[in-house]
Amino acid sequence: MLKKRENTVLETRSSAANGHGNIKQKKVGIAVGVIIFGLITCVSIMIIHPGTRKIIYREKQMQEDIDLPAFNFSVLAKATEKFSSSNKLGEGGFGEVYKGTLTDGQELAIKRLSKKSGQGLEEFKTEVALIAKLQHRNLVKLLGFCIQGVEKILVYKYMPNKSLDYFISGWTLFYCIF
Repeated sequence: MLKKRENTVLETRSSAANGHGNIKQKKVGIAVGVIIFGLITCVSIMIIHPGTRKIIYREKQMQEDIDLPAFNFSVLAKATEKFSSSNKLGEGGFGEVYKGTLTDGQELAIKRLSKKSGQGLEEFKTEVALIAKLQHRNLVKLLGFCIQGVEKILVYKYMPNKSLDYFISGWTLFYCIF
């Protein structure tokens, strides 16, 4: 009987030692699991959104290519009171135009291009570069642009007085034609 007790005691000590080892193994297993989960999450994000870094690079590259100031979106949002309808001057097929006032008092006409227009970054870049090169007394001067995420904005000099359609289709023009 003495042998059985020794075995029992030995088994109990052995079980206690194994129990303590199991706790360490569980901690290591949890740590490894968390690390693997984190890596899988990072890889998944990179697979789902592979162009995020490229888009940011393209936006910076485009801003460097165009010889116009790039306005910050938050500055334009503040100038238009977050694109308030009270500052809305008009709307067309390519977007809405707002009147904005910078902190220094300069007035701007801010054309916020429609997200539905389908115009990509390259097309927008080409348009901005072309408009920037066109300088004529009958054209409103392009002062700058803004690209931030899906937002594409053209910033023009604000022209007070009457709307363009008044000058295009007014009676004065009618008499000049006939």
